[in-house]
Amino acid sequence: MPTKPDTPTLRLRTLIDAAALDRMAPELEEIFLARLLENRVRGGVEQRLQASERQMHEAFARSPRLHAVIVWGSAIGLPIALAFAANGGLLLHGYRLDLACMALFATLLALLVLVPRVIVWQRQPWERLWRAIARRLAARQLNSARALAPFEAQYDIDDKVVTYTRITAASTTVRWTRTLAGPAIFGNGYTLFLEPAPSLQCVLLLHAPDARFEQRFAQCPPPR
Repeated sequence: MPTKPDTPTLRLRTLIDAAALDRMAPELEEIFLARLLENRVRGGVEQRLQASERQMHEAFARSPRLHAVIVWGSAIGLPIALAFAANGGLLLHGYRLDLACMALFATLLALLVLVPRVIVWQRQPWERLWRAIARRLAARQLNSARALAPFEAQYDIDDKVVTYTRITAASTTVRWTRTLAGPAIFGNGYTLFLEPAPSLQCVLLLHAPDARFEQRFAQCPPPR
């Protein structure tokens, strides 16, 4: 019975330095940003906000006068209630009527004035927020490599099984062995294997471009 050879069918060995990591960081950030924005749409956030906004517009359209009366009444009633509270309160059968009015008018104003604005605000892409998160995700993927650079990254590939060995001046360490099946994103000096959406879990391989490697994993399904 033939024995499996000790040598891998494909070996990639690449020197990784700080310049290479700096070059790939913005590309990784863009990949994570795209996934975050896709997840926002996929999770139904956009649809739910649109439905809420539509319901409020329909309610206001049915009774515009009542809406105006409630808004202006609350806008006038709230400072009056605050004035009573500042002057000792308005007692009724032992209860602070001024506090109850403050809570009522503030709630009405929030529902009729602030909520529509919050809905519109939430519908914005919030790209700065997502980009900050994407930048942290990219940095997290590169932190360990930055701490050890320069070093050599060696990947031994048998079919879809990849073994990663980190080679430094002090040691040679097998870090992990995994079966990788995609999706694969090929970049300048790296390959990223993202788990199916909406997951942000991934495996990052640091290596120089190699046509044989890319051909082997080119059949992986693209990110969804």
